Formats: sequence, C-alpha cells, structure tokens
Amino acid sequence: MITISGNYQLAGRSEMHPASAILYDTGQVIIQHNNGEQITDCWPDDYQFSDVIPGLPVDLQLADGALFIPSDSGFRWPQLTSQNLLAEWLESHWLVVFSSVLIVPLFMWAMINHVLPGAAHGAVAFLPDSIAESMGEQTLYLLDKTQLDPTELSADQQQQVTQLWQQVNTRLELPKDKYQLHFRKFDLGANAMALPNGSIIVTDDIVTLMEDDPNALIAVLLHEVGHVEHKHSLKMVAQTTATTMLFAMMFGDIEGAGELILGAGTGLLQSAFSRDMEREADEFSHQNLPKFDISPAAFADAMALLLNSHSSNNESSEGSDTDSEFQNTLSHWLQYLSSHPETKERIESAQQAGKTE
Repeated sequence: MITISGNYQLAGRSEMHPASAILYDTGQVIIQHNNGEQITDCWPDDYQFSDVIPGLPVDLQLADGALFIPSDSGFRWPQLTSQNLLAEWLESHWLVVFSSVLIVPLFMWAMINHVLPGAAHGAVAFLPDSIAESMGEQTLYLLDKTQLDPTELSADQQQQVTQLWQQVNTRLELPKDKYQLHFRKFDLGANAMALPNGSIIVTDDIVTLMEDDPNALIAVLLHEVGHVEHKHSLKMVAQTTATTMLFAMMFGDIEGAGELILGAGTGLLQSAFSRDMEREADEFSHQNLPKFDISPAAFADAMALLLNSHSSNNESSEGSDTDSEFQNTLSHWLQYLSSHPETKERIESAQQAGKTE
C-alpha cells in the first residue's frame, strides 16, 4: 500500500481540494480528503494516467473526468510501463538529445533525397491513366483561365509547327490518342510545357523565336515529350504529397510562421526534384534527336535562344542604377530557387552529347 499526497480536481471544474490517494497492490485507489473523508474509490478499469513529461507530475485521470494530481512532480505510479517512461528517459539524457539533433536531420535528408523519390516513382507506375487524363484536363483549364491566352500565330506558323510535331509523333511512334499540341499566348515570354495527359503547349513567343531554326524547336518538343514519357508531373505530385506528409508527421500541426517555414522548405525540396526531372527530359531529347538526323547540339541551340530571349527581357526591365553586386547575389539565390538546372549547364551538356554522338 502506498499513500500519495496531492490535490483532487473536480470533473469539468478548476476547483481543487488537498487530498491523498491510497494505492493498493491490487490496483485499487481510494482518494480521500486530508481529514480522512473518502472522495471516491476506483479500480484499474476506472482510471488512466497522463503523459509522462520530465518535471511535471503524472496525473491520475478518473473515468468521470476528475483528476488526482500528486504534489511530488517526480512521483511515478508503479503501474506505469517502461513504454510510458521511455519518452521521459529520452528527454532526460543529454547524450540522447544531442544524438537526436544529428540523427533527425540525417533521417530527413535520407527520406527526402532517396526514400520519398523512390517510393513516389514506384507508386506512379500503379496509377490508372484516368488520373493523368483528369490532371491534364484540369491543369489546362486553369492555365487558360489564369495565365494563357488564345494564340495570335498565323495559320501558316501553326501549320509549320504542326508538321514538325507530326514528325515527332511519327519518328517516336507516339500514341496519337494520347499526345496533343496546343498553341497559346503567354505574357511571360517564350516557353513550352507538358501536362501529364500528353498535352504539349507551345507559346507564340517560342514559335516566333525558333521560326528560323526548326531543329531547335524539335529539340524542345522532344524535351516536353520526355516529361510525359517519364511521368514527371505525376511523380512531382506524389513527391509533394509524400514530403508534406513527412513534415506534418515530424513537426505536427504548425500554424503561423512555422507553417510558412515548412511550406518554404517543401518548395525548395520540390525545386530540387524538378531540376533532376529537367535533366532527365534533356537527356530524352539528346537521345532521340539523332532519329531525326539532328545533332543533340540542337538542344544547346534552343537553350541559347531561350537564354538570350529571357536575358533581353530582364535587361529591358532593370533600372540603370541597380547595384551589380546585389544583382549577382540575387541571381545566385534565384538560381537556387529555380526548378530548372542552370541554362549554361544544359547547353554544355547538349554540346557534349553532340560531340559523343
């Protein structure tokens, strides 16, 4: 038999009374006022214990919501198991705490860089085609509503690009019912994009930019087909979902600034995933350009055209008194945040592929 001094808190109320609990070997607990008047009598099925937290008492929680709170914050009920006490033991040993500071980041790094990408890639193979179709249709609808406008290309310009696209379909033996070419006007300049259902979007500016270099445009089209063939959009969604779940499991339901930090971290990680996918799509273009009797260096030409185009746009929007050192620093960080590899790196890779062809 053990007698524990403490306070008895009434169910649903803040009112507390000095009391003592008498614990018997059978697990029966009798709680009584200090004058000996019995308050309640309960058995193991009628109570449970609060979480074990270092420096805080472990409350006896009764079935009706009342609490018995030991006065001694270090007292631990004999019925507590080693599993109940594990968290307290871990938090009380500095060596374990210090080790966790090292282990947790390593665990996160391994999950984000190896486990999650592998799991996402494997899971995508089991997704039905209807998911990619639905995602593609909804994405195109949203893009048309928010960012894209109807094309302003002439019929002749559209016909020339359509003929190049038909060559891509024929040489790669792409399923005609899967891939579709769309022309759109995009205010942010020359671009092309692939949706998970096989919809390939080319903007008016990229068509105009590469009008005199059809091989470069074929290289871009092959790059976009590479995204679809490797199911990059689906993998990105799977990785984003898995990463978000990992952060939620590790850090819980975090609001305000904490939530913003986690969101930014997830975005950085997904940018890294996307850079790897861009390189994979680049490689797809390099490997398939020879089927058109075109050197992989044509992809380097396409990247050079895009680089010059976007650089011209940036220069026209910059102020004349902008600090050059600040611009270099900003450019470095923007490149880190970018979802694409550095353009010069992609040009060199394509040129190297052309030399080894």
